[in-house]
Amino acid sequence: MRLHNAAGNRARALRVYHACATTLERELGIEPSGATRAAYEALLPPQRTPGPGEPPAEGVGGPAFVGRAAERAQLTALWRAAENGRAQFVLVTGEAGIGKSRLLQEFRSWCVHRGSVTAEARSYQAEGTFAYGPVAAWLRSEAFKPRLEQLDRMSLTELARLLPELPSELPDLVHPEPLPENDQRQRLFDALAGALLAPEGPALLVADDLQWCDREALQFLHYLLRVEPGAHLMVAATSRQEDVDQGHPLGDLISGLQTMDRFTEIQLGRLTREETAALAEGFAGHPFEQRDADHLYDETEGNPLFVIEALRAGWKSGSVEKGWISPKVQAVIEARLRQLSASTYALVGLAATVGRSFTSDVLEHASETDEETLVRGLDELWRRRLIRDQGTDAYDFSHDKIREVAYLAQSPARRRRNHLRVARALERFHAHDPGPVSGQLAAHYESAGVADEAILWYGRAAEAAQQLHANGEAVRLRGRALDLLRTLPETPERDARELEMLTAFPAPLLAVEGYASRRLDEVHRRASKLVHSLGVDPVPPLLRSLALASLSADDFEAARRAGEQLQARGEHDDLLLVEAEYVLGIAAFWGSELDAARRHFEATVERYRPEHRRAHLLWYAQDPKVVCLSRLGNTLWFLGCPESATRTRDAARALAEQIGHPYSRSIAIAFAAMLALEMREPDHLRVCVAALQAERPDRQARQIQILHAAFEGYLDVLGRRTKVGFARIARALDDSRAETPAPGHYGMVMRVLLESCGAAGDARAGLAATEQALEMRGIRLWDAEVHRLRGEYLAALGASSEDIESELRSALEVARKQGARMLELRAAASLLRCRLERSEVQGTSEARGYLAAIVHALPEGRNSPEVREAAALLIPERTPQEPRKDNP
Repeated sequence: MRLHNAAGNRARALRVYHACATTLERELGIEPSGATRAAYEALLPPQRTPGPGEPPAEGVGGPAFVGRAAERAQLTALWRAAENGRAQFVLVTGEAGIGKSRLLQEFRSWCVHRGSVTAEARSYQAEGTFAYGPVAAWLRSEAFKPRLEQLDRMSLTELARLLPELPSELPDLVHPEPLPENDQRQRLFDALAGALLAPEGPALLVADDLQWCDREALQFLHYLLRVEPGAHLMVAATSRQEDVDQGHPLGDLISGLQTMDRFTEIQLGRLTREETAALAEGFAGHPFEQRDADHLYDETEGNPLFVIEALRAGWKSGSVEKGWISPKVQAVIEARLRQLSASTYALVGLAATVGRSFTSDVLEHASETDEETLVRGLDELWRRRLIRDQGTDAYDFSHDKIREVAYLAQSPARRRRNHLRVARALERFHAHDPGPVSGQLAAHYESAGVADEAILWYGRAAEAAQQLHANGEAVRLRGRALDLLRTLPETPERDARELEMLTAFPAPLLAVEGYASRRLDEVHRRASKLVHSLGVDPVPPLLRSLALASLSADDFEAARRAGEQLQARGEHDDLLLVEAEYVLGIAAFWGSELDAARRHFEATVERYRPEHRRAHLLWYAQDPKVVCLSRLGNTLWFLGCPESATRTRDAARALAEQIGHPYSRSIAIAFAAMLALEMREPDHLRVCVAALQAERPDRQARQIQILHAAFEGYLDVLGRRTKVGFARIARALDDSRAETPAPGHYGMVMRVLLESCGAAGDARAGLAATEQALEMRGIRLWDAEVHRLRGEYLAALGASSEDIESELRSALEVARKQGARMLELRAAASLLRCRLERSEVQGTSEARGYLAAIVHALPEGRNSPEVREAAALLIPERTPQEPRKDNP
């Protein structure tokens, strides 16, 4: 207190006293010493030193804690389990004002007395919350500072993503480099877990109002309890279930923890009539007559907040005769606020406008008032228990209902003015690093009616969210910025600004909603329209996004055009040229132009520069060399080069392991599995499926998850678990059709179904699957194989030779047109077998000639099983006899 006062900051000195008095009352049940009290009184303006009759009416620790014996016993039992190495997650639920936070405050106090490490955090309904907000608050608490000091520099570098002040506090600490999403999240989660789970003892982490917590923090909590189920840890949270609707991320956390048997819910009900009387008597300091206690219970219905606020607003025993009726809690709180001095009433409205915890420094910048008025107002609010100390240097409202009432009590004009003042104060106070408060700045400027500033800060907040790969939040922020921009007058400058914003939108939108996103299509259409109207060239990220979206819509020509534009833009830029060759290669591959696909994939591999790897991963979310080597392996097999295909596949897997980028590695494994399916190598397919499983499917991209499920279904069929296998593949097909998670994805899953029908020997199911495949729009890469299989299934079902021959000849024709020599080889082999079965002399000779020419023309692979099998058909083991006259 004396240090802050000597430095000229009486508001901070006052905050130290408030924290001291609250802690002494809460932890020891005593008041500050006379010397401390004297130092406090010296801080206050002389005319406002609180006298004997002034508040607080209760101790600084708040009203006595009443009831909840069963709930406290349950918390104690769960804590003992956590002490014994069984991590726990407890959610205390109930209506507003029911005492959820107070229960956990009392429990936390009990844990502190046992020598445990504890920390608390709170989430807020106000917009602008930074990703991982509660986790950052825990790490900033006094309890965890010693733990941070024990961490290695690599861990601290990762934590600096959430605690940007660390590099300034530790000058030798390097700033964290941007990383791809999966890599960064894994390293960040590991560092966070290491900080929160230090070995010196059990830890209690309290999270208030979890219904307003950000998605990323909830995902981390699930990770923390999943990877460290034996940790000496308890996470205790509160939530209002009425604010948790269907689809809320808290629901996913609860479901995941229930599966792990690590979730306990404690539902708080209202106090009984007897407990209400005990609470009132403890607060008032004297007994109540029974009829007064009954009347108070009837009016408040046992809600602790209503009880206390009614008493604070003037309800006293004997009020029944005076006709005092306790109104709703809003009116009660309004009555309390009206008891404040005029300057403090203005201050509480400004504090409520902040929307979350606030420091005296920010409030001083925003209030534009003298220090004496600020100190007097903060002390009055604290003594009247309207605010409480929060964290290391902040205040917060004692209850969100008080903040809500104080905010709504202001006129609309005053609210707008206060939002602007808070925004300006935050901007000045965080000028050195505005990233963590950029979302708050945007929300305040929007509420103040300053659209230009709000748009600017929403964009910066989205960038900050994307740096943490909080893509859902980034989408919301960018969408809000666009909505605001469109309220401005239409001008070329505004359109240019919109195009810039739209160009940044696809990356997070694609990560959240996939290629089939309606919003992504709208973004592309609007961006293309603006490019045309403004007469400018689309920037490379937009071109690439347009190309991949066109591929997902099976518009290969549009994708090719976008790839060529990208190629032209990157004439002197190797990074862009590599991405352009990738786009052109993918367009050619799914367009069944196999020779062109090979050229583009090989060009990508040749032009790729290792020094550009990080840029590829950050801007385009995958390593193009790994992806193109993977696709090249499949392309080479189609072109009749099975040995080169195998070598290329192995090179892709090796490079993916070396780089360690999860998504690129999953792509390499998935296409290796597709190649194993084509080459009929079930053992290698099993290895690939096991590798996908090791990649943790719950954290894989959606297209990988669906394909993984289809492969597992195929292996089920091979293992004679036919019903289970086909059910899995059917679900994968439905998911792929509904979501369109990536170009060509539905065709790949359909290919798995076709091979499964053959493995099961189910000709009728196979014939139905081929009909479904031929009706599939866009992807025609496997049409030759589809026609061949139709011929085989028709033969098995006794169809006419004309129908069978028609399908097999179609297979040959399509394979020749595509240059798919391996599919042409299969079709020719099937045709020869068919004619041998029918003992056609002339037809067999013709089919043998077809097959011989194909085998001879193969560039390699003479020793591969499939080529050897085809070559064996060329050996004339028997001479077909003339057909019998009764068998035309």
